[in-house]
Amino acid sequence: MAKKKKIIASESELPSVKQNPLLERLVLGAILVAEKPDAIIEALEPDDFFSTDYRAVFCVIRDMRQKKQEVGLVELYTEMETLGTLSGENLLKFLAEVGNEARGAAFAMDTVRQLRKLAMFRTASHVVEIAKLALIEESDIHSIIDTTIEKLSETARRYEEFDEKGITYHQAAKQCVEEIISPAEVVKIFTGVEGLDHMTGGFRSGELVIITAETGTGKTLLAQQIRRDACARGYVSLFCSGEMWAKHLLRRELAVDAGIPPSWMREEEKLQGLISDLIMAAEHQCKRCRILDGELAIGKIRRVARTLKNHQGLNLLILDYDELIDVPGKDENEQLRKLVRMAKSIGMELDCAVLLISQLRKEYGGQRDREDDTRPPSLNRVYGSGAKIKHSSVIIVAERKWQEEFPTEPQTAAALWVLKNRDGATGKVEAKFNLKKLRFESVPQRKEAFA
Repeated sequence: MAKKKKIIASESELPSVKQNPLLERLVLGAILVAEKPDAIIEALEPDDFFSTDYRAVFCVIRDMRQKKQEVGLVELYTEMETLGTLSGENLLKFLAEVGNEARGAAFAMDTVRQLRKLAMFRTASHVVEIAKLALIEESDIHSIIDTTIEKLSETARRYEEFDEKGITYHQAAKQCVEEIISPAEVVKIFTGVEGLDHMTGGFRSGELVIITAETGTGKTLLAQQIRRDACARGYVSLFCSGEMWAKHLLRRELAVDAGIPPSWMREEEKLQGLISDLIMAAEHQCKRCRILDGELAIGKIRRVARTLKNHQGLNLLILDYDELIDVPGKDENEQLRKLVRMAKSIGMELDCAVLLISQLRKEYGGQRDREDDTRPPSLNRVYGSGAKIKHSSVIIVAERKWQEEFPTEPQTAAALWVLKNRDGATGKVEAKFNLKKLRFESVPQRKEAFA
């Protein structure tokens, strides 16, 4: 008689089990530092944790909270020592790992949702595996199907309870009115160009702003200018540069702050008598805003931005520029689409404005170099235009007349075109580019520019 195959009775016996120890530590760490940990605890079940040790820690925390006890690393250590679940150095090491992940508290419910999805996958896999083996045993097929459907439905119902349900129109309306009543509490990122800021009303949290221009026009300089203005207003930014090292990105800013011609920063012999000025300029640089440089991947950017948001806040994320950020995808078009969607989602998740720097496609028939050319640039020239037009709130094209020789005048004519403005006007903003300060500056605007 053939030996019957054993029906799998434990999830740990499955040949392939989806689990994420880091995610489990993040959730436990979030519970320990959250102001209202009960909301997180109530959303979880012990079986949501694959690790038996993490499951034990969760059960101890839950029991302590039910007894109205204070729960921290010290209290948890004492309780677990008493229970004998873990002890000695193993317990210390274990709790240290959990404590290190406490930074996940700001995104606790998102993390809980991810953990429950993994648990749902394991439960569903377990149910299906049992059904398959039961069929091999030639059991009652109708009973097997009914039981499997019932268990899967029960699993689905449990996890649907925690799904996002959106907010009501009434709640959304209240949020809108509250922002209008208390405008000082609304984050607004300005460019420092009066006409442009008047037209856009400032960039808000959760918005994706595209800044694009021909090579050498000053896209990065405009982004740096926006960052400096935001910093002066007390906002924190993360500048992600795939084009320059952080120290190279700061050369021009240090030169401007020290009153030194930017071109001298590559001629060290001219700077020997100006070192004290550069040191003074360096000392006055922001100690909160950060630069992420080198090889950039969108996943790394998201992780760094999340950490910065959690530790000291984040109001502005600058990505310089799209073609230098590594994003998964089968080809360039798919990579750009994913980058734009992910940049937008980061802004919404972290409640910050996102500036994405991009190149312009070459214009057919030559450059727009006639001074009397008032035609707006076409949105079709925005690189990867489909996704950018769809997901962005504002699209700005910067133009500056090409200079064959270094001009004697400190300012040159420039224009900033607002091609898309989800909540306002579009059009041309006349400006000047200050070659000494490396800034786009305001000029008197015609009234019809803001129609």
